[in-house]
Amino acid sequence: MRMRLDLRKAGAIVGDLMLDEYVELGRRDKTDLGDQVPFLNRSGGIARWVVADSGGANKLPRKVCGIEPLGFGRVKVSNIHASNRELWVVEKGGERVRVLPNDSVEKSLPIEVVLPEDLGVAIELLEESDLLPELQVESHPAFEDHLKSILGSSGASHNGASHSFSSGTSFSSQSSISGSHTVFSQDMEGNESSRLFLQAMKKVIQALQEPINSPKYFKGIAEAVIRVMDMDRVQIITRHDGRWVYDEKNQFTKSANAEPELPSRKMLESVLTTGRLITYPDDEQNGTSESLMEMQTAIASPLFDTGNNRELLGVLYADRLWKMGSRRNASITSDEKEFIAILTVATAYRLANLKKEKELTTYQQFFSQKVIANLLEKGEDFLDGKDTEVSVLFCDIRGFSKATDSMEANAAMQWLSDTLSELSAVVLEADGVLVDYVGDELFAMWGAPEEEPSHGYSAVRAALDMMKLKRMLNERYKGRIGFKIDFGIGLNTGTARVGNTGSRQKFKYGPMGRTVNLGSRIQGLTKQWKVGTLMADTTAACVPSDTPKRRLCRARVVGLDGHVDLYQLMSEEEADERLISKYEEGLSLFESGNQFRQAARLFGELVQMHPDDGPALIMLERSVKQLVHPVPDFSTIWEASSK
Repeated sequence: MRMRLDLRKAGAIVGDLMLDEYVELGRRDKTDLGDQVPFLNRSGGIARWVVADSGGANKLPRKVCGIEPLGFGRVKVSNIHASNRELWVVEKGGERVRVLPNDSVEKSLPIEVVLPEDLGVAIELLEESDLLPELQVESHPAFEDHLKSILGSSGASHNGASHSFSSGTSFSSQSSISGSHTVFSQDMEGNESSRLFLQAMKKVIQALQEPINSPKYFKGIAEAVIRVMDMDRVQIITRHDGRWVYDEKNQFTKSANAEPELPSRKMLESVLTTGRLITYPDDEQNGTSESLMEMQTAIASPLFDTGNNRELLGVLYADRLWKMGSRRNASITSDEKEFIAILTVATAYRLANLKKEKELTTYQQFFSQKVIANLLEKGEDFLDGKDTEVSVLFCDIRGFSKATDSMEANAAMQWLSDTLSELSAVVLEADGVLVDYVGDELFAMWGAPEEEPSHGYSAVRAALDMMKLKRMLNERYKGRIGFKIDFGIGLNTGTARVGNTGSRQKFKYGPMGRTVNLGSRIQGLTKQWKVGTLMADTTAACVPSDTPKRRLCRARVVGLDGHVDLYQLMSEEEADERLISKYEEGLSLFESGNQFRQAARLFGELVQMHPDDGPALIMLERSVKQLVHPVPDFSTIWEASSK
């Protein structure tokens, strides 16, 4: 497959390239010898198109993307840079797909690849596959197995003889379902039937080059069936939520004046029951009675999801009217069955790829590339509901209410989106799962769907990285917002029920149960204790002993039974060994239940040294209150007043 690449700078074409092999794009390297960009050279046997010079403030990486022709009008675009996130693929309809580092997408041409520095590469098919005088279709064992399952015992037998379709098309065939490839070849001189057949196959090839959601795809398949099999009508009937869906856009007739009719319900149900290709009349009826003046000859072939579950996605249906004395065949021939089966398998593979692509796009919103790789390898069962130990993180963005009051609505939403995007990147880079956004709060999880023994430590590292973000974001928005950006982060570790907590309409993978509720409550307590990050003792136990942290108290939260030991996770700026040791000494005195005076003295000293330390202020107040107004049977457990 030969393709043409047009390099555009600010919309203007500044260079072009025509080739049929894999090529890498990027800016000039010291090993790239050429005069004026763009130019093509080779490095290690790989074609390299240098599209920008080096030096200056050029943000284009030395290796930005790879483009590989796959055949049948499709290419694979790969982001081959470890950190470049500015790579987009724009399809013909305008849909944009982001390609993350070390990831790739497969698309039908034409497309445009959007690069940094206002550069873009438009890619189109330069020439069609050479269909004449020979058409070769490479096969694959999985394709052949799928074909066998559809044809069943009614499949065509092959012995290298000449086969004839009902339209009169004949061709010399060397084919075998179990062979490595199928070859259709024919001497074209004076053979109108073969010309029609090859034109029909050309329609199929052109259809395969179209996006699966393009109306041209089904139209091309239908035109091929009508032309080769002399059908009056072709329909694609899909199946959704246990119902057959008839869409007028997927109904095609030989004559524009023909009135489309609903296909035989009995045939559709037979396809659903048997999972096989069904014809009328079928093989058991041994042809058609000569007493019939006319009848409908029909075929219905299943469109199965090519995954493990073999879900029925729909049916390819076609029929024609047979009349006594007509040159048309009264029944469906074995060659016609195989022709339909091949088209349905090809369509099913395209539908499965579209489903997989949509799932991948959905998964990229929630999972890291590592988790997605496991998901694609192990299948959707990887996401089945299960009880497992996880660590959850809730991060609340402080100041959003101020933003909505002091900023224009669009500016406030842009600030929120930017901040959530930065926080989300931290989660994904730590191989976490983005469970949900609730207003100005982010909810993430570690430990599922992939089991990770160190999930508690991963969650803590993500929280520490989020703390570092505050300085960067405050610098970015300096002078643009009238307040300081801050976060409140809550962490908890425990057993949860994990699975799809969303619906059929909206996927949302995440945990449910007490572990989640307690994690959310702990995040809410960060405001009362005036600290950035709080974690339960179960999470604190998962991190190394030298991790900066201090136990604040034993607490009981609103709405949940039992109690929890609260720990403050401290950033590098907050970590102070003297503060930690003095606080722990005062807490030990307080929790002894009879040394409130000594505890008050220690916490008072801490407040003098650290007047903004929320935990020291709270514990000083609790110690003094019990000292001045002692309560019989006093409990040292701190009671949260709100969520």
